[in-house]
Amino acid sequence: MNSQKLNTLISIEALAISRGTSGGAKKTWSVHAKDCWAQRRDMSGNERSASSSAGGQVAVARVEFLLRERSGITAQMRVIHKGQALGIVHVKPLADYPGWMILTCDTGLNDG
Repeated sequence: MNSQKLNTLISIEALAISRGTSGGAKKTWSVHAKDCWAQRRDMSGNERSASSSAGGQVAVARVEFLLRERSGITAQMRVIHKGQALGIVHVKPLADYPGWMILTCDTGLNDG
């Protein structure tokens, strides 16, 4: 792997759910890893049906981020890139290149 191709700065956030003051669930995103250098690869885009509250179709893009391996990253987290939240759908350590990983992410359906 060539670390010179890591030209995109991202952060990774974890979701924490706590009880709000009225007793309901409260979602809070906290930084898990800040300022990670990665290589962004835009893979595909399509439209998917949105939830009944949003209605209609929503444009969704699939993006992969190649970065040095970091512990504790799961598919319940999200990537923040240039202010945009991308939900992580798959975390893949690279067997042929130890110490590297790929985060497969989707945009468009939720807040990450």
